[in-house]
Amino acid sequence: MGVFDGRKVKADLQALRASTEALTKKNAELEALIIDDIESSVKAGRRYTGNEYRVYDAIITELAKKYQATSEWGCVQAGNIIDVRASFIIGQGVTLGPADKDTAQDRPTQDALAWAKAFFEFNDLDREMSQELAKEAEIEGCFLGILAWDEAERQVTIRFMSRVETKYTIIHPADDYSWYQEVRWKDESSPRVLAEPEFVYARFGGRVHIPNEPTPKVGKCLTEIEALSKALRDWREINRLFGAPVPHIECENADQAKAMKDAITALANNWKIRKLFSHTGKLMYLTPDAASRQGIENEIITLAKMISGATGVPVHFLGLPDLMSNRATADNLMELVASSTRKEREIWVGTYEQIIEKAAAIWNANSAMTPVDPSLVKVSIPAVAPETWKRLTDVWLPLYTADAISKQTFLEQVPGIDAGDEAERLASQKAENMARFAKGALNPTDNATESPVQSQAGE
Repeated sequence: MGVFDGRKVKADLQALRASTEALTKKNAELEALIIDDIESSVKAGRRYTGNEYRVYDAIITELAKKYQATSEWGCVQAGNIIDVRASFIIGQGVTLGPADKDTAQDRPTQDALAWAKAFFEFNDLDREMSQELAKEAEIEGCFLGILAWDEAERQVTIRFMSRVETKYTIIHPADDYSWYQEVRWKDESSPRVLAEPEFVYARFGGRVHIPNEPTPKVGKCLTEIEALSKALRDWREINRLFGAPVPHIECENADQAKAMKDAITALANNWKIRKLFSHTGKLMYLTPDAASRQGIENEIITLAKMISGATGVPVHFLGLPDLMSNRATADNLMELVASSTRKEREIWVGTYEQIIEKAAAIWNANSAMTPVDPSLVKVSIPAVAPETWKRLTDVWLPLYTADAISKQTFLEQVPGIDAGDEAERLASQKAENMARFAKGALNPTDNATESPVQSQAGE
């Protein structure tokens, strides 16, 4: 029978007491961590929102970063949407033509249309620049063009000014939000001001009475664009982690596993697969089930539909052509983009008319040449869409064949055709034909030609 050792029992009790106190302290720390984590979750829930971008400057800055591919998320989607919308807005470009005779003023002027075309050509507005300006307006929701006289080239210049870069402010009277009197901004810490004749400003988004916060259409769905980009990345991560199979060999004990590892290592030069596990027990991956992967795919499709509805860009331009089930669906989607960009086209027509008007004033004041009258020039932006041709053949052509409208009115509906120039060409061609006919009637022998039979017989 053992001897009772009181000191050892006391020591054991003290050790148990210390262990209990340590566990109690540890539990308290864990409880505090759990509480802190719950509070953090609650606070995070209060910040949960459907729109992460609620300030105009932040919206256009982030949109510009996405277009330049310097943002973390949504660069592909935002850049594609902006380019597609700009392409549909401008279409085949800006067309200049003669104004209606009843609107033109009767006074001696230089050829206003020729001057306007030269002005457009000098500033590349007849080529890629009109598309570039439309793109910038889609990013910032507005357009600011600075007009100036170039003495060396003897021509008026127009240059785009970015709101993202300069943070300019449009000044207007308190009682008239549509009268843009000045533009103010800071250039290297010095204030700059432009007067009304020196700039053209157009607003493409936002509220009509708040000209300095023209939120672009794409800016309203930046959160959805980022969510779509993140969902695609989540899908990629799942495929990266669980898409590649890993071979393994199950052994009965640790010694066999080690021996198998050594054997495989000895064959490393002939082993082409990147990794192999030798182990005891069972090796398994806990992978997302099919429903989880399907949920991500559904999220991607739903977000694409929401973005399409908000921006007017069809889903097949977002990389989902399989969602167009038939031809009718495709036609409806094209009507969507045409309808969603109609307002912007009308604004651009008015903007270019204002550009021509102010540029003509600068030209008249500096060129020392015969003044030009901008009211003689008409601006149009043809919208080429399937419904445009359908309307042309179903509505305008029957009206013309029934003599209900003139030929010029019909030609004005055809995209890419200058009705005035075409009317002049038709009149000139008709005059030439009449002159040729009259000459042939008076001198039939001059226009006589051999028939193919006579020519062959002569040979």
